[in-house]
Amino acid sequence: MRSAKFAVFVIALALVAACSSTYKSKPQMNYYRGQKVPDLYITVLKASPTEIEFRIQVEFVTQKMYHLVLDGNEPVAQGWFSTQRAGGEAYTVKMKAAEGKAFEPGKTYRLCIGEQSPEAVQMTSNNYMCKVDYTFVFQEKWPPLLKTPARGA
Repeated sequence: MRSAKFAVFVIALALVAACSSTYKSKPQMNYYRGQKVPDLYITVLKASPTEIEFRIQVEFVTQKMYHLVLDGNEPVAQGWFSTQRAGGEAYTVKMKAAEGKAFEPGKTYRLCIGEQSPEAVQMTSNNYMCKVDYTFVFQEKWPPLLKTPARGA
């Protein structure tokens, strides 16, 4: 009797340990190319190794879309962003590189815009469909400095 209780205790302890494990399964996602848009519809406004800002002139029906900057099939930056244009012809997205990652000059990246987060897609598939796909070569870019008038002029 005592060994049966001990066996049940060991099984219960193993089950609790398994359920509270910090390991998360994260299978590799395949980011399928979506509609390619001409370069004039997406522009890099500012770019540094830690942050990139896009001006996007693509019109979406939904108010928020998931934006990813991919290095191959690996996200460097990602998140939900509003696609509202606020009366203009474009919207802007400022994305920060994930912790421990950086944008590298001369390297080719993809901006993938989708309807769901990769985590939501992962529940049923490892295939993520980009609705819009934009390929670009990263180069640092800063906005031009505004010239201020000379004093006394």
